[in-house]
Amino acid sequence: MLGSAPAPTLDRSTDQLAPPPTRVQRVLRTARLEETWTRATAPTALVVAMIVFSVISPNFATWHNVNAMLADAAIPVLLAMGMTFAVMLAGIDLSMAATLALASVVFGLGYQAGWGLPVSCLLAIGVGVVVGLANGFFVGRVRIPDMIVTLGTMGLVQGIGLVVSKGVPVPVADDTLRAIASQSAGPLRLNILIVLVIGVALHVLLTHTAVGTHLLAVGDNMDASKAMGLRVPRIKLAGYVIGGALAGTAAIFLILYVGSTQPATNTDYVMKAVAATVLGGTSLFGGRATVWGPMLGAILLTVVQTGLTMVGVEAFYEPAVVGVVVLAAATLMRGRK
Repeated sequence: MLGSAPAPTLDRSTDQLAPPPTRVQRVLRTARLEETWTRATAPTALVVAMIVFSVISPNFATWHNVNAMLADAAIPVLLAMGMTFAVMLAGIDLSMAATLALASVVFGLGYQAGWGLPVSCLLAIGVGVVVGLANGFFVGRVRIPDMIVTLGTMGLVQGIGLVVSKGVPVPVADDTLRAIASQSAGPLRLNILIVLVIGVALHVLLTHTAVGTHLLAVGDNMDASKAMGLRVPRIKLAGYVIGGALAGTAAIFLILYVGSTQPATNTDYVMKAVAATVLGGTSLFGGRATVWGPMLGAILLTVVQTGLTMVGVEAFYEPAVVGVVVLAAATLMRGRK
């Protein structure tokens, strides 16, 4: 066409250097690296721990010991998955251990009253749901900071459990519970298989339903979620109810593990749950979470605990190790949003 400018030609005789990356490109590249590192932390550390303890103690890597460690991890895994639903909302649930204790007490009362195993299990999970409703109401509707709310419910729930039980454990001898604790289906114990099924259900909830999408959205940006029309108080309520229900479920596993109710609160459960959650890649600032990451984080902590015991390290060092893990994971996540 007349008057048109000639098409530009590329001079292939000279090599032209690519322009330096822009600030946005550098930020995106850094974010991708951080995301990759976050997802790889728990599985990488788990593999390293298995190798190190296997070298130090030849009996560590036997299938009998590995299966026992997986069975021992059932309760920490349930609590870590429950904690994840609070942390993904940029919150925390300090009442999980107390909820577990009270749920075990109510389970024992129902079982002693002759209501049978199914009803007793529902009672234990119901206790967790009620505590979760209380936490979610005060955090989401009343807008009290989550740490204050769950600290208050922790004391209240712990006190109720001690008053009702008078601090005395109640033996629970049930053939079904004993079978779940001791028998296997294929290579794995029944209790860890049940936990895996629960994990699959929670994964589907988090990644393939509107509930999971809304939970992550609220945790990422609450103001934007409100602007989009999401009911933030109701979504926060759902997150804490799910966490409470998992704490009640963990109480059932505690009873089948020790054979009795446990009215005294073991606060180590909360620290381990938080450690497993952050190890699994859940952002302490909310908006980013998986189910499998915290599960691997809880298994990692169980592996470390067992390994330290097998190599002769006293149990008194375990809380210090968990504390170091929490600080290290929080340091790695500082500034990420």
